[in-house]
Amino acid sequence: MKNKIAIILTLQFIITVFVFSGCGESTASSNSSKLTYCAYYDDAICDIIKRYNKYCKKHYDESYQIEIVAYDSLEEMYTIMATEFMSGDGPDIISLDQPLPFEKLIENHAFADVDELINTYGSNIDFNDYNTKVMESGIVNRKRYFVPFFYCPNIFISTQEKLKEHDLNFSDFSYKELSRQLSQEKVSCSLFGNESDNYSLLYSFIDSYVNFDNKTTNFDTNSFLENIDYIKKLINNDNTNENVYYDLYNSENNGCILSTPRLLFGGTIGGIKTAYYNIFLQNKTPAILPNFSYENKITAYVECGIAINQNSDKKDKALRFIEYCLSEDVQEYWCGSRSDKGFSGTNEISLPVNNKAFDYAVEVETAEEWDYNEDGEFDEEEKEFSENVDSIFWKDYLGIIDDISGCTLYNYKNLKTTYYNSSVIVDIVDKYLKGDISKEKFIRQLTAATEIYLTE
Repeated sequence: MKNKIAIILTLQFIITVFVFSGCGESTASSNSSKLTYCAYYDDAICDIIKRYNKYCKKHYDESYQIEIVAYDSLEEMYTIMATEFMSGDGPDIISLDQPLPFEKLIENHAFADVDELINTYGSNIDFNDYNTKVMESGIVNRKRYFVPFFYCPNIFISTQEKLKEHDLNFSDFSYKELSRQLSQEKVSCSLFGNESDNYSLLYSFIDSYVNFDNKTTNFDTNSFLENIDYIKKLINNDNTNENVYYDLYNSENNGCILSTPRLLFGGTIGGIKTAYYNIFLQNKTPAILPNFSYENKITAYVECGIAINQNSDKKDKALRFIEYCLSEDVQEYWCGSRSDKGFSGTNEISLPVNNKAFDYAVEVETAEEWDYNEDGEFDEEEKEFSENVDSIFWKDYLGIIDDISGCTLYNYKNLKTTYYNSSVIVDIVDKYLKGDISKEKFIRQLTAATEIYLTE
């Protein structure tokens, strides 16, 4: 079985690399004096780059700017990048959102150690000034290959009324309880209100049982064997209609049971607090629930972060881009707390890793007035309401942030598109969900494919 899967994965990779070898613009052949970054749409890094290039005109020179090499599709971008990495080229800057086999690239020394760059070129970066647990996620084998810029707590948000409606115990919230109550024939529900988060739930669970650093799996544990069935039932019983908008705050009509931070007003502090206000205005009570992990601890995920190509001849200049992204001012701006800097509301990214920027965002949101009747005035009734909601929100939310014990590199909302999930195990997972293979065969194939990916 392992040999068959190894051959399939090898052929898949060879085909992937060469299918588009003659298509699109090569980053290596752009002959740009600037740094390069690949994209097939304007992602968060692109937005930051556009602002950074203006910054460079005032503080550096044109050679410090970053050229965005645009592609027509994800497939085209990936295959050209893969080809270039194999030949020792590629873009100077790589985003964690790009579906590359990062574990394999690390083994092949594709990324620069940022700590080493700091020692070589000098920098004002002090990693003690940033969220330690989040920044540690970028360290692999004692080398800092990735630098997170923004993160998001790995949590679910619901209401106590919704949980009670479906007979879910707030204090004993688990896959088992979710499945027991929501996978019955009489129950018709939408778990998240969108299919994407259903799959993120599944892949987040599977990925938490893989130790990519130690190259081991834990698929044979009782917790995995039991809970994978529960998740399968939840997904297969979900009645989500992608053409329908599902409202977390209402139980009737198009109400979903859970939401993730990214679905609630962008996932920023202000966005989550706004969700709290809306829930209370519906005379309901918010409930924050930890997403589940292998160790059953509260975790976070990196929403935006980069690596630097080891083959780049502009690593010193790439380091200046990292300095820019980690700066207090930029971190405040991009998390949406610097309206005084002309923030338009279009580029909000969840939580800044910069501790001072995080504290500032909390300060801004603490002082925010909530004119819920939109009459242009903040009266005593609204003040009392706001103070009550704020006291509950900050206790709940900051408690979650303080309890974060670790962080994963991959964005929760994009888990289906990571290389491991989209190229190594996707077909196996789909067959299991459809009932085309037994649970026993699913575990065997999942284990074999993962071990081959990790070790060969």
